[in-house]
Amino acid sequence: MDFLECSWHLLAGAFVLFLPGLAWLSIFWDPEQDFGSKLAEAAGISLSLTALVGLATFLIPWRVSSSWLTGLYLLMFFALGMSRRGGRHTGALLRESVRRVVSPSDPERSVRETPGKFGNLWRVSILFVFLAVLGLRFYQVRDLALPAWVDSVHHVLIVRLLLERGGVPDTLEPYLPVPFFYHFGFHTIAAAYTVLARLEPYLGVLQIGQMLNALVVLSVYRLGRALWGDWRRSVLSALLVGFTTQMPAYYVTWGRYTLLTGFVLLPLAMAIALDVSRKGPSLPRIASLCLLTAGVFLAHYYAALLFVVFMIILGMVTFWEDFRAGKALKGGTWIYLSAAVLLGAGLAATWIYRAWSFTGSAVEVGILPPSSAAVDEFYFPNYLSYLWRLLGPLRNQVFSLAALPGLAILVWRRDTRVFGAWSALLVISAVPWGIHLAPFRPDHAVITLFLPVALMASDLLISSSEWRLRPGADRLKAILVMLLIGILVGLGIWQTRSIVNQSTVLANDADLEALEWIRVNTPSNARFFIAVNHWQYGIYRGSDGGWWITPITGRETILPPALYPLGETGYVEQVNRRAAAASQAKVCSPEFWQMVRSEGLTHVYVTGEPDSDQQMSMRTCGGVSLVFSNERVSIYEIQN
Repeated sequence: MDFLECSWHLLAGAFVLFLPGLAWLSIFWDPEQDFGSKLAEAAGISLSLTALVGLATFLIPWRVSSSWLTGLYLLMFFALGMSRRGGRHTGALLRESVRRVVSPSDPERSVRETPGKFGNLWRVSILFVFLAVLGLRFYQVRDLALPAWVDSVHHVLIVRLLLERGGVPDTLEPYLPVPFFYHFGFHTIAAAYTVLARLEPYLGVLQIGQMLNALVVLSVYRLGRALWGDWRRSVLSALLVGFTTQMPAYYVTWGRYTLLTGFVLLPLAMAIALDVSRKGPSLPRIASLCLLTAGVFLAHYYAALLFVVFMIILGMVTFWEDFRAGKALKGGTWIYLSAAVLLGAGLAATWIYRAWSFTGSAVEVGILPPSSAAVDEFYFPNYLSYLWRLLGPLRNQVFSLAALPGLAILVWRRDTRVFGAWSALLVISAVPWGIHLAPFRPDHAVITLFLPVALMASDLLISSSEWRLRPGADRLKAILVMLLIGILVGLGIWQTRSIVNQSTVLANDADLEALEWIRVNTPSNARFFIAVNHWQYGIYRGSDGGWWITPITGRETILPPALYPLGETGYVEQVNRRAAAASQAKVCSPEFWQMVRSEGLTHVYVTGEPDSDQQMSMRTCGGVSLVFSNERVSIYEIQN
């Protein structure tokens, strides 16, 4: 990728991730927020607005073409630039941030906000952190030709379908006979980015996913500002999330882009809710909270559950404070807080109801006894060791356990008590014993612990640097704390530079070349035999680049993407029977030919070294002819 192409992709990303939010904030402007907080809010609001536009395309017969979408973003860009109000607020904020760094001269600010000679660097320091994390995230996927693992396959298929339909579809047809009720916040922003950047959907998903991963640091910074109002704790929290914790950087190896989108929005919604509770219900805060609530519900159901739990805790505390002040029933802050959240949920109510109508029967509450055997039986064998591995590697396990005393500090302090209680519940939900709420599992909680862990560690480190010792020891203590932070950041960067787990990489450049050949040289009704393995909970997955044939070329394979279990029972059983047979059938065996006849297969997609068993079997197989081959992939056409 050359410099101009890279610059164009970054510009397209800036448009889709910030432009709608900046337009919104030019109207609902909160002058109390700093540059980094506003940048974070602009990204969250852009995600929410884009998801709501997607919901509108589902509710009304409105289709968004590529030219219409490009024109809309250009219109927003010029309107924001020419708007007197938008230009004044946005431009003034940027100019003021730069002026404060170049020429700091504000003696009125407290020591906490501007500590020492370089205190004003906090105004733009989070921007540098964000850009550094963005660079690292793209470096981490430098070797990926296609997004990794199982989820990525159906994410790309959904984005492809969004682009073909011009909006959110009712079903996944013609690719799968499955109703569509998936959380789609990520897919709408990925589709918009794909159009503006002029990319194939698989590249759009991979690149916008890394941009969202970097955006998490801005969201964590914004939550830190709401919790402490302290730039040091906030920036350090962002640093730790960006460079030290294993998650969310590791999400790329699973393709967990929807959960990632939820965790861009969740800290922002929590932060603004805290501001409403503490600073009062101004119109900008209420409007933004309403919009971000809708975005969370459309981005990921687990993130929505965590937000509901946080709002219940915050709502109870705010109600009690209003009650003590004698305004619980008249003008109480809890009323505005509840109204904003309920209105936001109302904006997404249509999709919430649709998702519940399809999945509500899977929701159940139960209790697991404190027994590893019971846990293994309920989830899968060796589940406890699986949770421990998710908390790893060793660097992350030690860091997370060392941060636990910070939880006590969060709960002890009045300003952070609500978040501390929420964090404690999240930690408890990561333990597989006791109450469980299906379909959510403890491993979901484990991979989201990075949020409270980073904030706890940040508070713990800064608090330890503030403890007063003997005059001669204070400087040594500060040096040790800074050295520890440097070690944590440096070690994290070094150990996550190649974070992608190679066992989750299904395809490489050779597969991409083969997929492009399929798109150009095979008929639209071609049907491929591919390698299949059992995955989990009775579900099957593809085991190589052949599983990417449908999302990239539109041709059918013997196993569809992993959203097929969302279909009707008869269809799911049919696919599973076919997949089970395919996983056992050896190429060119009698079982293979029986499957060719019954399934109407026309081609075979084979991967492996030239001397592998599969490749050797196909080369000596009668009834097929080699039509494509490179160093890893061979494609055979089945003769009539």
